[in-house]
Amino acid sequence: MDYKKYLKSLRFFIILSLIIFSLAIVQGYQTAQDAPQEIEKLIREFEGIYQPILKAHPLIQFPFIFFNNSLTVFLTIILAVIFGLFPFLVLLVNGLILGVFISVWDLPWLTFLKGILPHGLVEIPVLLIAAAIGLKIGQTAFRKVFRKEGRLKPELSQALNFFLKILLPLLALAALLEVFVTPLLFK
Repeated sequence: MDYKKYLKSLRFFIILSLIIFSLAIVQGYQTAQDAPQEIEKLIREFEGIYQPILKAHPLIQFPFIFFNNSLTVFLTIILAVIFGLFPFLVLLVNGLILGVFISVWDLPWLTFLKGILPHGLVEIPVLLIAAAIGLKIGQTAFRKVFRKEGRLKPELSQALNFFLKILLPLLALAALLEVFVTPLLFK
């Protein structure tokens, strides 16, 4: 499989994913600014769920983060056959969450960037590419069902190959950075 050619075929969908994700970040930020009490309650619930993981040893955190992110990316690709709805929702939810955290953390930008960039430089592009793959699969599924054109199996096969050989190792790298590098930068 020619990975460069495959990525090139995703160009439009990567741009679309970036636009959706960026708009969701802005919306999350604005929502947190407009409704701070409600967002604060959500943050406390979120912390309650993830606090045990955040307090765990890094060797426990790594597989959890890697599995969680890998499952999300895998489902973003596989469930895309439902006309691309799941990848759209993944972009929306992750963008909203990031926007809320940008607003709520109230950190200086340099501190925030130091904390998110090491793993975010890997994890966010992986998410955007996975969503782009999902949106492309969704378009193919739509064409197959409603126009009786397009081939879904080869599209899914390429996507899963790309997931296993490119995205999965990048998610492992992102999880390693998140667990072992990010905490050092926040100290």
